[in-house]
Amino acid sequence: MRILKGIIAQLSFFSIVPSGQTDFQLVIDYSYLSPIVVGAVMGALDYIVVFLTHFVLENFSYLLLIPFVEIMRGFNHLDGLLDFGDALMIRGSPKDRLRALKDVSVGAGGFGLAIVYLTIFYISTRLLTGYSLTLLYYLVSAEVVSRAIGLSVLSTLKPMDGSQLGKMFHEKLRNKLPVILLQVVPFISLSVAVLFIVLALIFSSLGKKILGGSSGDLIGATISLSFPLLLIGDVKCYPFCLPHFF
Repeated sequence: MRILKGIIAQLSFFSIVPSGQTDFQLVIDYSYLSPIVVGAVMGALDYIVVFLTHFVLENFSYLLLIPFVEIMRGFNHLDGLLDFGDALMIRGSPKDRLRALKDVSVGAGGFGLAIVYLTIFYISTRLLTGYSLTLLYYLVSAEVVSRAIGLSVLSTLKPMDGSQLGKMFHEKLRNKLPVILLQVVPFISLSVAVLFIVLALIFSSLGKKILGGSSGDLIGATISLSFPLLLIGDVKCYPFCLPHFF
């Protein structure tokens, strides 16, 4: 019963899917399951929206993924992306970067990284075709693996100074990396493996260099940018990188 409540708590905390009052301790305790739990549900919903709207919008239905994905995430990851973009562009001391990270206003760095993200996302939607199980696979894979990359960074990179929330998640996740990686196995392909390693290393390096550790904003940026890149990787690698049953 506790693990079931923990699974439901993941959906409530990491998306706008209503599931009643959320026990924050359960969210932390079972956060290592969020890639497959939240990712599979979000990927299925992504597919349903595209499938239902293609009868009217045809190929333009793929563009709906951009607002739909962000709405379903409650714009939380996008907010992290904007904050991280501001910190990334600061050339001052680590304290200056942390100040930019916590500033509620959005600077040029945040807007710039948002443009990069939206451009990559737009390109990924223009590469999508058809409404078969292959499309469902693409969307679920990208949702699951992008979250697994984010949690892998959070589990292996110590939280930055002053991040109490990051510390709480890190303490629960640091011994859960094998379980996090196991959730990626059903979606393993050449493109997924390469992108997983490259993106995890890049964001871990940026987090350590820019912030001095991991944070919720770093993970939000990681998930946001990884999602469309994984879509592009799978589509461009087709059919050589898909599991044999596709």
